[in-house]
Amino acid sequence: SSLQEPEDLPIEDDEDERNLNYNPPAQKSLGEIQELDKDDESLVKYKNTLLGILPVGTVDKESYMVGSYGPRVEEHEYVSPLDEAPKGILSRGCYQIRSRFIDDDKTVHLDWEWNLNISKDWDE
Repeated sequence: SSLQEPEDLPIEDDEDERNLNYNPPAQKSLGEIQELDKDDESLVKYKNTLLGILPVGTVDKESYMVGSYGPRVEEHEYVSPLDEAPKGILSRGCYQIRSRFIDDDKTVHLDWEWNLNISKDWDE
């Protein structure tokens, strides 16, 4: 007997797969999926065992007093105190950080967002 080339092999009949009348569910956001899962006690317990209980929402909020300075031509510079990133596998991930510069009158002079990625290795 001779070996058949891959293109000469018989094609399997896909008829059964085409007649399943399967319609995929509508796409849902992660928040919607989590909302559905919250009532399933067994699933919540399984996820908490597997993933651990993760904090949701604001992780930390810090305010710094930068001092009182009058206007001048040269720019003012402020360097915040050194802080240490969270450690451990449950702290890994991407954090979205919002920084604002607000005066005593609650006027927002600067407002920006930036990300911090905590991973096991810098190559990831």
